[in-house]
Amino acid sequence: MAFVDLNDSVIAQVRSAADIVDFVSQVTPLKLAGKSYKGLCPFHREKTPSFHVDRDKGLFYCFGCGTGGDVFKFLALTERFTFPEAVEHVASRVGIELPRRRKTAKESDKDDLLEVIDDASEAFHQALGWGENPAKRYLDQRGVAEEIIKKYGFGYAPDSWDYILTRLARKQGEKTLELAGLVMPRKSGTGFYDRFRNRLMIPIHRETGALVGFGGRSLDGSDPKYLNSPESELFNKSRLLYNLHRSKEAMRRIDRAILVEGYFDAIALDHAGVPGVVASMGTSLTSGQASLLRRYTTRVVIAYDGDDAGRNATLRAAPILLAAGLTVSALDLQGEKDPDSLVQKYGVDRFLEVLGNATDIFEFALKEWAGDVKSLTGREKADRVEAFVPLLNAVTDPVIRNDAAQRIADGFRLEFESVWSRVRGKAAAQSVRQVSRAVPSGEKFVLTAVVQGRIAREKLSGMDEGLFSDPACKTLFSIIKTEFSGGQPIDYSQIATHLRGEAELTLLSEVTLTEDLDEAAVARLNEVLIPMQKAHIERRKREIQREIEEAVRAGDPDRERRLDAEKLELSRMSNTLK
Repeated sequence: MAFVDLNDSVIAQVRSAADIVDFVSQVTPLKLAGKSYKGLCPFHREKTPSFHVDRDKGLFYCFGCGTGGDVFKFLALTERFTFPEAVEHVASRVGIELPRRRKTAKESDKDDLLEVIDDASEAFHQALGWGENPAKRYLDQRGVAEEIIKKYGFGYAPDSWDYILTRLARKQGEKTLELAGLVMPRKSGTGFYDRFRNRLMIPIHRETGALVGFGGRSLDGSDPKYLNSPESELFNKSRLLYNLHRSKEAMRRIDRAILVEGYFDAIALDHAGVPGVVASMGTSLTSGQASLLRRYTTRVVIAYDGDDAGRNATLRAAPILLAAGLTVSALDLQGEKDPDSLVQKYGVDRFLEVLGNATDIFEFALKEWAGDVKSLTGREKADRVEAFVPLLNAVTDPVIRNDAAQRIADGFRLEFESVWSRVRGKAAAQSVRQVSRAVPSGEKFVLTAVVQGRIAREKLSGMDEGLFSDPACKTLFSIIKTEFSGGQPIDYSQIATHLRGEAELTLLSEVTLTEDLDEAAVARLNEVLIPMQKAHIERRKREIQREIEEAVRAGDPDRERRLDAEKLELSRMSNTLK
């Protein structure tokens, strides 16, 4: 089977063919305003439109929140598409058939393993249907209907050392079965034996729908209770969420995921028609799983078990989700053991009622940690407040973090400063990092003038990318200067293809969608350029000084003299700049 070949030329072709106004206007209404379109930004709340879209350039930018990019970036933000998914989606909309490529040997090997796992799933499912067995009895005791068994592909690994080995070794080979995580080498002697024995087998899929492994539940009380396929190129627990392949479209549509602990919780809710349900497979939630969720939604409701262990797991998972940029709330199951038992006892409507009362994670934590505030000693209050620090530190929005800190202070009947002092250092560090990433406004101004053709070609040819200290400005200037030197109009689809990251694409959107500079602004250009030139000279002089010190250590007087002369010339040039 061939794959899509997304080379730079194809990406530029698809980007150029897309009408970005058509895609954006499906999310937020746009009105023509001069040469571009304007509307309310879909990425932050605003009353006055600051969101600009340029059809010819194929770019969007919000001058309110600073979000910008091309049609692929817009789809990534609004539809949670990955970049390849966005390209394929746009190509299908504009009628471009994407080229295909042959698989590499490594990809072919991976496909062979996927075929083995598919065969094993069929073998386990067949074994479940053969007469009475522990797996069938277990499912009957839980009241699992036959349609659920078929829909979710349940199977049975018989209490045998070689069921899968006997069924599949002749066709697939013992080594391939081992690579697929289905058999293990014997500790003594030669040969292999089945990894899964006397277990209910639950197939686990990637978000693409590919079956990559199994979760096997013990049927005789042996440990572990759940045995997963071993870690491999196919099966990586930290990057898998059970039921995501069935739920991802609903998560995108309603912008919400429900995160549960176990397979049966996910199955009970999903089969009952509750959209967007995934399970973390009984393991501690990882940052990789949180990032996976963030691809499809911005909101997560944690619906872990209702006991102490479940509530503690909720509060451990919350900082990981918050750090991924997700809005987090949690369910109080009101005395029920887990979502599965709640649905079994009272039906899906009761679960939906509980879901409607999901509380913000900070309110959930306050109920858990500050419910008995009247009886707490000062030391106990201090310990409880400290428990909130991971939650507060994980919040990236300073306004939300400040509001949460105020609620915590109110909940413990403390002054705001008593809570805020615990996180001030972290907040300050984040602020410093944000400032350090900011592009100098003078450099943006010069780059805008270059894009708008307000700098004469002769002067532009004498300008060097070293004038810019910001890496994104440096890259963008170099590309645009090359475009101008060729005497051709700027091809924004091609430029976007050559950019290395989101910062560069956002900067391109900002400077190209900035309103045309007036004559007064252009007249002040030298006021910005001269300080940039002086700063460039000083940066180069510092580099030369380091090179001189290296030459001295290496005993290279000729190089030292050349560098001294260059440094002197740079000082002379700096003194002539006015």
